[in-house]
Amino acid sequence: MNSNIQRFLQDSGLKILAVSDLTACEYSLLTFLLNSAMTGLDNLLSSEHEISTIIGYSAREVRQTIEDLHARHFIKSRYGNGTAAPNMQSLTLQIQWDIERWKLGVKETPSHNEAIILPFRRAITRLAVVEGRHVDSSSPKENLGRSDAHLDTSERIVDAFNNGRELDDRDLQKTKEVSAVLIAAHPIDQILLLIRHFGRRIPTLSILASNWAQYAQQFEDEHMTLDFVGLRQKQHDLDQKVRDASLKALERSHVTDLSDEESNVLNVLAYHRHPRRQLFWAFQMRNRYPKLADFFKDTHSLMLPITEGDKVVKMPTD
Repeated sequence: MNSNIQRFLQDSGLKILAVSDLTACEYSLLTFLLNSAMTGLDNLLSSEHEISTIIGYSAREVRQTIEDLHARHFIKSRYGNGTAAPNMQSLTLQIQWDIERWKLGVKETPSHNEAIILPFRRAITRLAVVEGRHVDSSSPKENLGRSDAHLDTSERIVDAFNNGRELDDRDLQKTKEVSAVLIAAHPIDQILLLIRHFGRRIPTLSILASNWAQYAQQFEDEHMTLDFVGLRQKQHDLDQKVRDASLKALERSHVTDLSDEESNVLNVLAYHRHPRRQLFWAFQMRNRYPKLADFFKDTHSLMLPITEGDKVVKMPTD
């Protein structure tokens, strides 16, 4: 692997390509050139007709694609003999390995009035439509930089990502470039939400841009996943409190002089699989167990109601 390809990969060139606003034909041509470079053909000599046959597009589309990519500095191209037919002219093609020269087609100062803000969480059911505040670009900006609301959109993303990090000038410049790509593809609120949530789990903004769907899904998973193990353990602990209280009351039965029926109730609560459910039924019949009044007073908050109301819908069988 030559040094150009190594630098291209280290600079996250593939990730930036993945989020660039290119046509299918442009992606096909760039992929073909990258594949050729990986096999050692860094400077490719071919023709429009040959390339159109390889990537599956017409010669006219290939010519337009070459012109567009050359104008945006994604590739270097040069035609040979000008006397041959246009689609038979020889030409040399090469990837522009210097990513900083790429023109990604993003406005230098994006406007918030052009953004479409969509609900990021599914729980949002109602939205209020608010007109954006149009600012006269000819008037001088006042109080710029005094608050986060007045910072440039790209700077807000860079500041959020740079929080707690120490980026050198080269990495900081790359972060600014990728932030412009993110702004063109996603609402600013979503970008800041993911950056602040994941923090250092996002190594670079390029990785966030190229794996946006995965980060967004993981964000929802982390906020919406129920801890079933924790909930089950909590229910088990509450059941055990009822059992312990029942066993303690049974140990004092010789002092409280419990009746056989009252002792049977405590035995059921102490050894039943669902003691909190049984406690609910026993509580409904508490008038029959007068010597368990203190027990019910201490444990009634632990019972698991079977009905929404306070009435017994099915009397326990004898």
